[in-house]
Amino acid sequence: MVLKCHPDKSQGNTKVDEEAFTCIQKAYEQLCLIDGKRAYDSVDPNFDNDVPNVTEHNKQNFYKVFGPVIQRNAQWSINKNVPMLGSESDEIDYVNDFYNFWYDFKSWREYSYLDEEERDKADCKEERRYLDKLNKQERVRRKKEEMTRMRQIVDNCYACDPRIKAFNEDRKKRKLEAKLAKQEAYRLEQEALRLQKEEEERIRQEEEQKRAQQEKERAEAEKKERQKQNKLLKGERKKVRDCVKNNNYFCTNDDNVVKAMENLELLLQGLAIEDLKKTQLTQQERN
Repeated sequence: MVLKCHPDKSQGNTKVDEEAFTCIQKAYEQLCLIDGKRAYDSVDPNFDNDVPNVTEHNKQNFYKVFGPVIQRNAQWSINKNVPMLGSESDEIDYVNDFYNFWYDFKSWREYSYLDEEERDKADCKEERRYLDKLNKQERVRRKKEEMTRMRQIVDNCYACDPRIKAFNEDRKKRKLEAKLAKQEAYRLEQEALRLQKEEEERIRQEEEQKRAQQEKERAEAEKKERQKQNKLLKGERKKVRDCVKNNNYFCTNDDNVVKAMENLELLLQGLAIEDLKKTQLTQQERN
């Protein structure tokens, strides 16, 4: 083709051949350089830029709808280790890694091939700078639209992904189970505290009842002892009183008997039973 259209080899319309040869030269320069080839491939008219919507149909046919979309857009990735959509049997770690990669997707796709302003036709440096600025602005705009398109693909894919729904339901289930387990543990703890308090209260009441019974028994024993001592005391007082009475209260004058009796009663009230016994014994020895 080059030889056929080369101006020196042309045998037909020279002007047409020159234009064809110029196109062939530009195409060669464009496709032989890596950056030029990428610029050309970036605007491939046969590439499908479609973004599947979030619909019930796409949710039910998730892998069939989004699998090819992910696969064909993976060619734009700077990183060659691109995770594919996977299957319903994937673990959550793989799914998380997949979305982490695609949400941080870095694309080499660029749009210099679509520059509308031809800087080579500029008459001066200032005009070339101005045309470069316009082209750069347009490239940035198209790149931003492309990144928005890629982000929308990932968002819609995430929204339709049945694995995410299953993982979320499982996470909610485990969260609910953990909550219920925590509530049950708290209930059991409170029940244990209640039983402990009841046991402590039972023991306290038993101890109080035991102390009350012991106090009652002690009081009854003391009462019986007092009654016994009072009975003995009355007997001893009577013995002393009889002894003194038999000796006419130790009075030589009957006029002093009443006073002696009063003094005797006062003395008897102040003496303990041991003292009364000693007094009685002493009197008996005197007699």
